[in-house]
Amino acid sequence: MFAEENDIEIIDMSGGEIWPSSKLIFGYEKYTKGEFEVIYSSTLLISKLAPLIYLQHEFEVENKDTNSMSSTLDGYDTQPYTRKQQALDELIKNIFTQKGYTILSYGELNEVIPDLSFKPQVTIFGPQVTVEYALFFDLLDFCPE
Repeated sequence: MFAEENDIEIIDMSGGEIWPSSKLIFGYEKYTKGEFEVIYSSTLLISKLAPLIYLQHEFEVENKDTNSMSSTLDGYDTQPYTRKQQALDELIKNIFTQKGYTILSYGELNEVIPDLSFKPQVTIFGPQVTVEYALFFDLLDFCPE
């Protein structure tokens, strides 16, 4: 298996729950060179409501600036940061494309759906419904808690 051959840990964040999407986190071996250390990961969201996926690559480094506001510097993108992320990216996209899935970009994931809004008592997400919330979250409370 690709993950085993490349020392990639797969964490299933779905937890076996009934939910409109699955979330997998791929953890890579920490890279260290001298004082520099970086942790890479990738996150895959798979919608169960429509044939859609979103794949994001991430990194995190310790912030050694004594004037920093945060102990880490991190970032994410749909573009891979390492060769292992690139290889995983290609593998996942090929598998899901062959199965008829559409791969969403960051912009598409965060696109606001016009004329659809949250109930007034729902304040955690903000007032506008995005593609991510509509197709990867349980907005209508159908799923058991």
